[in-house]
Amino acid sequence: MNSDDLQRDLALSKFFKGNSALNDAVKGLSEDEKKLCIESAFEEEATRLGIEVWELTLTLISESREELKCLIIEFHREVAEMVEMEWEEYCKLNEINGQSC
Repeated sequence: MNSDDLQRDLALSKFFKGNSALNDAVKGLSEDEKKLCIESAFEEEATRLGIEVWELTLTLISESREELKCLIIEFHREVAEMVEMEWEEYCKLNEINGQSC
């Protein structure tokens, strides 16, 4: 399991544990059905908040605002590398402050 999968699993776990209505809704479901239901609810929550799923993931796994800021910068750096774009150009294009943590 890679680091992205671990982050996602941790975020889903925190989301599930903090949502008693969701806990009740998935009682009696198979593990596969439960996982699909939790993932769907997670995605719906991100939509409700007006953010991307990756942002909700990072928000749930971060321990502080500073850590969240660093995780978001790290995410954007990875995207810039994947699209083979210079960091400064990527930051300008996406209107983000690319200062390192």
